[in-house]
Amino acid sequence: MIADFHNDYLTEGGGALSGIAEKAEQSVCALYRGNRSDGQIGELLARFARERAENQFLGLEDAGYICRTGIESVAPYAPVYASLTWNYENELAGGCLEDTGLKRAGREAVLRFTECGIAIDCAHLGKRAFSQVIELTDKVVDSHTCAAALYPHRRNLEDWQIGEIVRCGGLIGIAFVGAFLSECPTAEDIFRHTDHCVQKFGCKNFCFGTDFFGTKDLPDGLASYEACDGLRGFFIKAGYSAEDIKRIFIGNLRDFICKK
Repeated sequence: MIADFHNDYLTEGGGALSGIAEKAEQSVCALYRGNRSDGQIGELLARFARERAENQFLGLEDAGYICRTGIESVAPYAPVYASLTWNYENELAGGCLEDTGLKRAGREAVLRFTECGIAIDCAHLGKRAFSQVIELTDKVVDSHTCAAALYPHRRNLEDWQIGEIVRCGGLIGIAFVGAFLSECPTAEDIFRHTDHCVQKFGCKNFCFGTDFFGTKDLPDGLASYEACDGLRGFFIKAGYSAEDIKRIFIGNLRDFICKK
């Protein structure tokens, strides 16, 4: 079993949240904005509060709507993190595909989220906006990404970015998205990206952020939580201790959530 820093079951899954509650030790269910109206966002927040199990937590993906609804519309649901954008520019910032930095509303949002104890998820930010966020807060995470040093993708983090998140005590979820992993993605690539990060920065700031239900671009044989235990073999073969494997698979996310 693993803990999952990012899945899209709340918005893209086909049933109640209880359907995956027992499949992951802890999971952060993202509320992905997409083309949803402010009213639909409110309905999803209410659904999360109604359906969530004790081991399920909320994440916000593309929170530009707070410019209209206010952070007070989401803060009572205690999101673990909030991403300002989804790849493209919105009301708050430029995404990784349009690296225009933070807008005034984005700067204000970073400060207000921080006051509310909500981490800024840099998963979809461009490098310019990332650097500006780091200047404003030390509550930063990346819920689902991979290492650009191993595979250059605009959603992947450069080592200097990983280092900044680690310096702040943040958490990084290694994504299972094939496009982030390699030209011909396999389950072993997930280990490779995790191992790169651990070898450079230690194991205390890394976990998995699968992006299950948010993508179908997954390595063969790794499309469900049940299949994730097979990843342990790569870590065992590489000489990881049982304690460090437990940290990466479960403990780091559990500890991060407990510290909130």
